[in-house]
Amino acid sequence: MKTLRMSPEELLEYFRKEVEEGDRLELNYAFVHIPGEVVKITRYRLHLYVESEVAPGIRRYDLEEICSMMLEVIHEPKEGKPVKIVVEGADESPGIGIL
Repeated sequence: MKTLRMSPEELLEYFRKEVEEGDRLELNYAFVHIPGEVVKITRYRLHLYVESEVAPGIRRYDLEEICSMMLEVIHEPKEGKPVKIVVEGADESPGIGIL
């Protein structure tokens, strides 16, 4: 798996340009791991169907806020090879921009 290193700002641009509906994401921030499928992505919002036994369902995230807290992302496009993104300089506070 290819590994990229980027800032939170670069991650935001990556989400806006590279992530599409139907792609699979694994979001890792603070002590939280969120696997799921992208239902919808806009310039400002990420709608993710969270694959969880405890609380499955669609969650909406503010893209700017979530990118500022992300430590690592695994992006598995519908077509193409998975990419691991290590975010440098992220805010490691436990809060997250769930809408």
